Amino acid sequence: MTCAILFARNPQPGRVKTRLQTHLSPLQAAMLYTAFLHDSTALLHGCAATQKIVASADAEGLQDLSCLLDPGHDTGLQFTIQVGQDLGQRMSHALQTAFDSGVQRAVILGTDAPSLPESTIDDALARLAEADVVLGPAVDGGYYLIGVTAQAFELAAAGLFGGIEWSTGHVLEQTLRALAPTLTLALLPLWYDIDHPQEAAFLRVHLEALVRAGVQDGGHSLKALRELALPPPS
Repeated sequence: MTCAILFARNPQPGRVKTRLQTHLSPLQAAMLYTAFLHDSTALLHGCAATQKIVASADAEGLQDLSCLLDPGHDTGLQFTIQVGQDLGQRMSHALQTAFDSGVQRAVILGTDAPSLPESTIDDALARLAEADVVLGPAVDGGYYLIGVTAQAFELAAAGLFGGIEWSTGHVLEQTLRALAPTLTLALLPLWYDIDHPQEAAFLRVHLEALVRAGVQDGGHSLKALRELALPPPS
């Protein structure tokens, strides 16, 4: 059994994508994040994982996320709440819960990389057939995806989720340094997150280019970005 977990937030104005609010209103930032949610959920729908889970950052937003992403309750998505004091604890708990249910390989991704290719999750799970840990490095020094096998989880958990300076450019470096030397690692292609207006502007350029190339990834995000005025990428 395999599992893909999307870490997400209820898109309330003023509580999501706050670093975009130098150029967008809280309502506009929430609208764009909602598009990110839909594109990220499309990755879940398109993958072959046995379990597909959306994990809400807060209990209050769980029902709203479910209504937004699975209004008919017929898509096969499961909705849970993230548990833990920091991101590392929350990811560790989500993976442990998956492994306790009988899953053998599991990955977690966020909602800040809506342009990821639709094959990303399946590629990560496939790499875990040979490696103990898989990471998707991001250009900002973090990662957009992390995965581990059930067999390696106990040994890997301390290095992957403890003692990391979350939300900094040191996350990937610290994770790699702390990984137990006996574990094998697979890396996915480098990708980018969307946190700042310049990155959002670049995302629009990238998605427009994909459309011209006949690729439809990130369609919800492109539609939202076309309605917003953002500075051109530098």
